[in-house]
Amino acid sequence: MLYLMILIIGGIASYFGPWWIIAPVALALCWWKAKTPKEAYLTASAATVTLWIGYATFLNATADVNLIDKIAELFTGGVGFLAKVPKIAFVFTIMTLIATAIGGFAGMSGVQMRRYFK
Repeated sequence: MLYLMILIIGGIASYFGPWWIIAPVALALCWWKAKTPKEAYLTASAATVTLWIGYATFLNATADVNLIDKIAELFTGGVGFLAKVPKIAFVFTIMTLIATAIGGFAGMSGVQMRRYFK
């Protein structure tokens, strides 16, 4: 239930707001619904990753240019061992790591803040 709420409300908020709006959404919903910090971290990070990967896949499929190639080229420069890694795997791995940290720590902070204020 918490996963779906973060996914739906975060998706709507991300459509109208900046990319980081998922963090306050995860914090508020985990403050309200999550029982433990571990549950909040795992649920919020999974919802954030799902939302970001889904939206990135949608943008990549509908864009006129290949965004994955452009973003991967920004980070790798086309040289070294990173140039041999598939670009989509590289970009989605970096995106997953960032989304996990943002969503997970925001959700865990919500539970910890609720405990602090009780």
